Amino acid sequence: MSDDIKNMSGKIDKKKLYSIVGLVIGIIIIFIGIALNYFTKNSLYNGKIADNIFIQGVEVSKMSKEEAIEAIDKKYKPQNLNLSYDKDNYEINFEDIDLKYNTEELVGQAYDSTRTGSYFNDITSYIKIKSEGKKYTIKVTYDEEKLDKNIEQIAKSINQDVKNATVSVGSGISFTPSRTGLKFETEDNKKLITEALNNKKYETVGLKISVTKPKVSTEDVKSIDTRLASFSTTFNSALVERSYNIGLSAQRCNNVILLPGETFSYNEHTGMRVLSNGFLNAPVIISNQYEDAPGGGVCQTSTTLFNAVLLSGLQIDQVRNHSKTSHYVPRGRDAMVNDGDSDLKFTNNFDHAVYIQCYRSGSSVVAAVYGSSQDKVGVNIRVDNFTYNSLPAAKTYRTITKNSKSETSYIYTSVYKE
Repeated sequence: MSDDIKNMSGKIDKKKLYSIVGLVIGIIIIFIGIALNYFTKNSLYNGKIADNIFIQGVEVSKMSKEEAIEAIDKKYKPQNLNLSYDKDNYEINFEDIDLKYNTEELVGQAYDSTRTGSYFNDITSYIKIKSEGKKYTIKVTYDEEKLDKNIEQIAKSINQDVKNATVSVGSGISFTPSRTGLKFETEDNKKLITEALNNKKYETVGLKISVTKPKVSTEDVKSIDTRLASFSTTFNSALVERSYNIGLSAQRCNNVILLPGETFSYNEHTGMRVLSNGFLNAPVIISNQYEDAPGGGVCQTSTTLFNAVLLSGLQIDQVRNHSKTSHYVPRGRDAMVNDGDSDLKFTNNFDHAVYIQCYRSGSSVVAAVYGSSQDKVGVNIRVDNFTYNSLPAAKTYRTITKNSKSETSYIYTSVYKE
């Protein structure tokens, strides 16, 4: 009897145990269910982006799509790009190049990262992202063809050819100002611009511009205010070809500005005396005889220019006389040139620029030197004629007077065959 009671008691205890265990398991399941339901509603499918997600460094965790877009736009939003050179500013309007960020796309991806369609996959993704984090980078897009057109327009507004200052003489002496040459470096600047766009940096971009300074600046010519000297000779305009050569050579020596220290070469300015260089056949002295050859008459221009330079006080570097006495100037005052070693050269030894004017007027050729009144000097030319080996000869001297001080220098010796 007692054994039966014991067995019955044991069965009751097991039933109670099973009931308790079942109750506990049920409670656990209910708790888990409640927890999962809470997690699902408040963390997983709460209409917010999961924890530990960043878009271009902006944390968008627990934000709605709209909130995330607003947060990102505060820091990263397409803007106009400002460019500058010197004191000038330029702008590329982001709408003109269709500049866009894929912010909405990334926010959508971030939002959907824990919404794959599989509940267990979503939980796995959530746990992994919360532990390891997830980062997105904004992609920048724009219309490159439209960008190139914008850059081209900016380049056109900046580019300019270098221009030397010029001098003109009429009723007075006037000048046109110089201009610095500017070249927009398209390749370098496009690289700077695209880097700024791609990196979403909108600090003003300093443009790269190549600068070419004019050889003759406005300041150089401002000092030219007076005529230092002039000289003219006459010729027979009926000799058409010779007259033409005189006019052409004068034209090529006209409007020349010499800066301090610069040297003028007559041959460099006129070029070779050949038909292909525009000169005509006319009488020239060859082996002490007159023969027709290209450029006949150019020596009258060089002689006229030589005398103007001589009277101005500029430094004479190279001059040579003809073999025959010229009919248009006295002995010791001519300057023969040829395509060989004979040239007329002089240097601007003044403190300021000088302007050389040379032109034909009817049956005359005129040369003049203009410069600064501060460089104007008194000039006296003396020619000593003598005989050398039974040939007529002359020695030419120049006396320059400035500030009551005079200095005489030897110019050259001329020997003529007749």
